[in-house]
Amino acid sequence: MVKILSVEELNEQLQLKPRFKVEVNDANIQKRFSAEKNHQSISNVIIKCLDEHVWLSIPPIEKRYYSPRLHVEIEQRERQCILHCTFGPDPNLWTMFMFVHFFLGLAFIGVLTLYYTNTTLGNSNILAYSLMLTIALLWVALYVFARNNRQKAAPQSKMLLKVLTKIIS
Repeated sequence: MVKILSVEELNEQLQLKPRFKVEVNDANIQKRFSAEKNHQSISNVIIKCLDEHVWLSIPPIEKRYYSPRLHVEIEQRERQCILHCTFGPDPNLWTMFMFVHFFLGLAFIGVLTLYYTNTTLGNSNILAYSLMLTIALLWVALYVFARNNRQKAAPQSKMLLKVLTKIIS
């Protein structure tokens, strides 16, 4: 039996896209994923395969904005495979999330420029301080939002882990 981390252990990780590895003593694991995709005996999960990449997703009927996707990258060895697994949100949500982070970073650099200009000219920096504080609070709020969504997605993450365990064992 293959040992996979629990969702609770993954949620303790600080990173927003938790990762884990699984060693499987089966060189044909890729064929198992393809066969499972073709048979669709697991009706509550969508399986997509492309070369050595497999994605397990929640079907559209049950999908929410926080629904996770499990990306499995298969690393072939001689007599075994190592599965590099990553939980993450829908790619559209992740792209928007990264765009907001980029915008906040750009705004922070602009506020630092404003701070430097005001300091050089001997003007008041109250506006710059308040904007820096606002940006920092928005970053913290984004992180808390992402962590809360990961907690909401825990039941669906458990379901994806069960499907993964069923396929590889």
